[in-house]
Amino acid sequence: MYSIVLKIFCPEIFLSFCILYQLLFNTHIINKISLNYPLINLEIFIQSFFILLCLLLLVYNQRFDLLVPNFFFWIDFSTRLLKIILVFFSIFIGFLFWRSFILQNINFFEFFTFYFFSLLSSLLLLNCSDLIAFYLVIEIQALSFYILASIKRNSSFSTEAGLKYFIIGSLSSAFFLLGSFFIYLCLGTLNFKNIEILLSFSITDDFVVNFIFLGVFFIVVTFFLKVAVAPFHFWAPDVYEGAPIGSTLVFSLLPKISIFVIFIRWISLFFNFFFTLKFLFLLVGLFSVVFGAYFAFVQKRLKRFIIYSSISQIGFLIIILSVNDFNSINSLFFYLFIYLLTSILLWGNLISYNYFSQAYTQYKNKTHNPIFISDLSFYFKINYIWSITFSFIFFSFAGIPPFSGFLAKVLVLFSIISDYNFLVVFFLVLITLISSYYYLKIIKILFFDSDFKLDKKVFYITKENCSFNFDCLLYSSISFLLIFFFFFPTILTGAIFLITIFLL
Repeated sequence: MYSIVLKIFCPEIFLSFCILYQLLFNTHIINKISLNYPLINLEIFIQSFFILLCLLLLVYNQRFDLLVPNFFFWIDFSTRLLKIILVFFSIFIGFLFWRSFILQNINFFEFFTFYFFSLLSSLLLLNCSDLIAFYLVIEIQALSFYILASIKRNSSFSTEAGLKYFIIGSLSSAFFLLGSFFIYLCLGTLNFKNIEILLSFSITDDFVVNFIFLGVFFIVVTFFLKVAVAPFHFWAPDVYEGAPIGSTLVFSLLPKISIFVIFIRWISLFFNFFFTLKFLFLLVGLFSVVFGAYFAFVQKRLKRFIIYSSISQIGFLIIILSVNDFNSINSLFFYLFIYLLTSILLWGNLISYNYFSQAYTQYKNKTHNPIFISDLSFYFKINYIWSITFSFIFFSFAGIPPFSGFLAKVLVLFSIISDYNFLVVFFLVLITLISSYYYLKIIKILFFDSDFKLDKKVFYITKENCSFNFDCLLYSSISFLLIFFFFFPTILTGAIFLITIFLL
């Protein structure tokens, strides 16, 4: 039995040993006097890229399906497929992570170590079948994120971001433990399968039912805090903006798949037991869509604009959870994967813009300030390829064909229509139309606003610094996928169909 379990978790064990070896090996190198204490940024990236490729092969070659009722973890076809997708996304994120690592002069090789810790916890989250296992794994992930947020020790903004993240993480842990206490008090177990069996019997005691609902509510609030959905988003803008771009990229994108998978498994246990959850998800989702759209509309800084826009996008996913049937979960995963692809492209373009603006500030002998939306004014004249790619991103977020964002939103609306929530559909269409304005506004600033006189020397500096070879390949590939999945969505929907069958 234990040998089978070890084989099942072979990718996670491999990644754990790689983390330990990489940490010890790089510590030995940078402390060698004979090498004059070298910087090993490129070497760390090559090591990490090789580890991720090996991890992808190990996950792909897993051939075990195991479900033990009293075990903390399980594995089936859906978790294997989700792990492959997660490692693919982590390779994309890791490259952008390294690029921002170089641009912001963060010379800490431990950066990648904590990135691997967060990836390890995300992989283990997909296997969790018990609240105890979930708590232990999510705390490992949270500790990695606290350090990544505050890793720029010379920056007061980064330190503040790490401290705020730690406080909110402690609050969410307290909510989770309190909810788990109520669940265990009433049912005597925290295992998902055991809870499902116990809830199949009729529970007539109102006192027990109320305490179970209280426990479920506190755990759902924990999930809301983790995904930063309004009104539980209050920590996200300050933390995401204060942290380095690479760190923001990691903890805003990497855990999304794992957390939503566990979220679906958890609420599926209680959705038919507590009809109040449906209205809770509808209320929180609608509020998040409206709140995120409004505050994105009034933002002047580009990074905060992206954060509030993501809050609005996550609101769509919470609304889909209120339906909680087979088709709605399919729509949720399709929307989530398209959202992640578009977000990776968005953050990658933001990192590229940081590179261009860094060349500009060095030429002008200025300090590198936060990026304002007005800084994009007529940037098409400097870098038309970057500007066109940026327009693809916002067209997809706005839900304009022929981009996959349009198809993702249509699937979401059809799922809600199938639940006869016509008023919610009308409201979402209205908000989507309104929110399209501020996406198109940025495109208008990129291509048509000419409020400054273009410096020819700056033009040539940025032109020379635009020659990212692998970056261009990565961004063009993701841009192609955003259009490809609109015309040929069956490849992605087929994989999602298999995931949903085994997940529910």
